[in-house]
Amino acid sequence: MSSLVVRVVGVGDAFTTRYFNACFLVEAGSTRILVDAPPALGRALGDLGARGGPPVGLADVDRVIITHLHGDHVGGLEQLLFFQRFVTGKRITLHASPDVLAGLWETRLRGGMDTLMAADGTRSSLTLDDYANVVPLGPGKNPIGDLDLEWRPTIHHIPTAALRFSAGGLSFGYSADTAFDPTLVDWLACADLFFHETNLGVHTPLASLVGLPDAVKRRMRLIHYPDFHDPAHSPIPCAREGERIEL
Repeated sequence: MSSLVVRVVGVGDAFTTRYFNACFLVEAGSTRILVDAPPALGRALGDLGARGGPPVGLADVDRVIITHLHGDHVGGLEQLLFFQRFVTGKRITLHASPDVLAGLWETRLRGGMDTLMAADGTRSSLTLDDYANVVPLGPGKNPIGDLDLEWRPTIHHIPTAALRFSAGGLSFGYSADTAFDPTLVDWLACADLFFHETNLGVHTPLASLVGLPDAVKRRMRLIHYPDFHDPAHSPIPCAREGERIEL
């Protein structure tokens, strides 16, 4: 049985001054996928290596999935795509649900990336396909290298996808940003382990998660939590930056 590994890059919410924004790597066999690409991505990955385990840099990311288009989840994607184009000469594979992909280029990336100037001053127009191999997520299980990935929409301001990864009989889930949704929790709780966000506004209140059955909470780790949340005294264990979890 091959292992399923999660490496926590960031745990913070959109307003954090203590952490990197919520982001992690999922690895199985020869496959590694970055979940979301927040601002300061290069530094966050660099710190991940410094915290222990094999180092990871922008050049090591060849697959990324974007859950939704809020800046704390997609603000580092331009950095990643430019780095791969100009430094490594590679194109990453970019995954997202169709609703997320529909707005990614026009609303988040085009303004800074659709025109490039050559050394002789000539300009060329580009699209997202010039930077990445774009693969929309379909219904059911999506094979991604040595992983299978399922997704479902969440309750949030804009289209957002919760995720469930599986490999070798093991599974890992992520709520992404969402209001409290018992049906989503049930879907995630089918996994061996899952990350669930908690925050204010159109997010999931901590009290709603604390009220869940103990069997569910034992498989849950909090992520995307606010700076005032104290991980040392949390009623549900928190994901920690630099943590490596092997299922």
